[in-house]
Amino acid sequence: MKKQLLLPFSIAVTFGLLFSISACNTEKPKQQTISQAENSDRTIQLDKCGLQYEAPEEWIPYEQTNIIPITNTTTEGDIYAQIQYNYVTNEGMEQLATFDSDTAVGELLYPFGEILVFKQNKLESESIQQEFSLYHNKQQIASQKDYVYYMLTEYQGDISSLQQQDLKAYQTLSDSMETLKQTISVYPFDETIVAEAIDQIRRTISFVSTTLEGEAIDSSLFGNADLTVVNFWASYCYPNINETTTLQQLKTELEQNYDNVQFIQVVIDTPQPDAEKISKQAKQEANADFISIMPDETLGNWILQNLEGLPTTILVNNQAQMVGEQIQGIQSLENYITIVENALSEQE
Repeated sequence: MKKQLLLPFSIAVTFGLLFSISACNTEKPKQQTISQAENSDRTIQLDKCGLQYEAPEEWIPYEQTNIIPITNTTTEGDIYAQIQYNYVTNEGMEQLATFDSDTAVGELLYPFGEILVFKQNKLESESIQQEFSLYHNKQQIASQKDYVYYMLTEYQGDISSLQQQDLKAYQTLSDSMETLKQTISVYPFDETIVAEAIDQIRRTISFVSTTLEGEAIDSSLFGNADLTVVNFWASYCYPNINETTTLQQLKTELEQNYDNVQFIQVVIDTPQPDAEKISKQAKQEANADFISIMPDETLGNWILQNLEGLPTTILVNNQAQMVGEQIQGIQSLENYITIVENALSEQE
């Protein structure tokens, strides 16, 4: 079954994470204000960076079949927002739409223009200069507060693999960025919204995986309780750092006295045969029957980005959002119960 990846330009472009940028044209930008009444069905409005423009008419033959926009906003890094437009051949789209494609996505994309938003004092940063180096033309097109908006055109990367028909289409789209530039308007935006969204993503625990015993499990389990105690551990901690007995006592205590709280463990160095064997041995020695999850790639990435040491325990609400701060190190049963009770009282 194939998956359609292209987004229609009549809908809002979504935001994700980030990219990279060189010298600049110092032509004074033309400031514009927005009148909502002037919006058309080709208007693209990006509230998270206060940017609006019109998709050029030249895009119409390609926008449902050969154009992929990639947009990112983040408060972490030198580039606040990046909107990149890419041409993809028909053959490339077939590969993108096929889950089992072995070709890296980046190899199928031919950028024909992008817009960058960043703080003026970041202009000379390595990441921005690196991104600038990919394009022949770099022009400041707007500014507000301490943010500047740059348009990058005339991509200098390798497009030699494009056939004549694709090359003609690519050039049409590249030239159309000048038309897009004439329609650009900026308006006030609140960067704290982006910061809050990033924090929410960081606090979201998501996975589709299996337990040590081979049973399918996913993050929907958080919906089964108001609060889930999640303990992160690794088999290489055994036997010197091993609180399996205490964790089993915690699981039993929660089942008996807190019907809205559950316990699970994540063994971060699984799936891996030796790690699984040691983890099962630790549970067997403690007569433990709590759920032990082997992380998938998504959860593994979250662990790498957020955990500082082991063992670490967190509390997760029924929306799969981490609440409170991480609890690092081995804890007593009494301390775990106190932490749970404090968290429950804060939810009331």
